[in-house]
This record gives sequence, C-alpha cells and structure tokens, in this order.
Amino acid sequence: MTADDMARVRDAFVAAAQRADRIGIDAIEIHSAHGYLLHEFLSPLANKRLDAYGGSFENRIRYPLEVFAAVRQAFGGVLGLRISASDWVEGGWDADQSAEFAKRLKALGCDFIHVSSGGVSPLQKIALGAGYQVPFARQIRQASGMITAAVGLITEPRQAEAILQDGDADLVALARGFLYQPRWGWQAAAALGAEVQANPVYWRCPPREAQAIFGKVSIGVR
Repeated sequence: MTADDMARVRDAFVAAAQRADRIGIDAIEIHSAHGYLLHEFLSPLANKRLDAYGGSFENRIRYPLEVFAAVRQAFGGVLGLRISASDWVEGGWDADQSAEFAKRLKALGCDFIHVSSGGVSPLQKIALGAGYQVPFARQIRQASGMITAAVGLITEPRQAEAILQDGDADLVALARGFLYQPRWGWQAAAALGAEVQANPVYWRCPPREAQAIFGKVSIGVR
C-alpha cells in the first residue's frame, strides 16, 4: 500500500464510524484480527514493509494506531478493537506484543479490547479446547487494565460465568453458540438464576425449570 492508499483506507474507517454515529449506533468494534488488513500490519509474518510501517514492533503498530486514533476522534460512543492475540506461529505476533499494543490503545481512548487469535497464516497450530483463548484475554487484561472480552469455545453458561467471576475477562462473547441457539441468553439466565426482559408474547414459552427468567409476570389463563 502506498501512503495515499493508507490514507484512503484510514479515511474510509472514519467515514464508516461517522455513518454509524448518524444512525444512532452506540458502540463500534474495529476489526484488527483474523488476517484482515490491520492484523496484517501488526504481524511480522504478513508485514514485510521496509518503511516506517514495517519491521520493528513500533513500526508495525503505527498504522493500526493511526486508524484507531482517527476513528476515536470522529466517534464519541463506545469504541473498541478486536485483535488476534497470537498468530499461533513461532516468530509471529504473540500475547506479549498484544498486551503492549493494548496499553497503547488504552492511552488513545480505547474502551475495550476483544481478544481472539489466529487467521493470518496457514502454518498456525492452534491448541483448540474449551475456552482456549481465555488465557490471552487474562494476560491482556492484567497487563493493560482495559475492559477485555473473551471468546472461543465458550459454550456453557456456568463456563462463561466462571470466566467473569475469576477475573479472566470483563465480557464474554459468543457467536456460533447463538447461531445454533438464538435464545442462549435465556438458557443462561435459567441456569444462573438471573432474569431477562422479553416481549409478553414469549412469557408462556419457558419450560417449568425456567419459569422465573422473565421475573414476576402475569399470564392469563385460557
């Protein structure tokens, strides 16, 4: 990318944030993970530039920070960033670099960091398992003090709650779990003794063991 290309893309991020602001979006997450452009700048596996945007850690984080700072200036709502905390390849981007990057983001006004991993190299060797990315979230949270979201094979309500209660992360994100079960949040409320709000047309639907999830509601008899 030339300097003009980089300026054009940075300005496109800003324009997107401004559109989001105009239509009332409360929060934005900038995607800097999974081999997308900003991750390619961060990772030494992908970034082979020989100018001020390649080589050293300071150079590789320069453009992602410039993009974030420009969006932060344009958007007054909640603004976070999603990263791949590790490339899962020796010599690639790793958790220590992620933690330092998070500190720089926090200084620029980043509100949260969403911690995923991988996606930039076919050589990645990911150690899959329940909550396999949670240690990355914990390390970044401890190092930066930033609000941190954990993600990755978090499937059960009590598993998610333990991550929060143990201080591994401040937020838990699910994707595939909700694709498979769109009412996962209701199931979590039932399992953890919590309540959710729902349209009254749904008040009749919970099974007996989940009757309390909508709180004290009145259902007519027919």
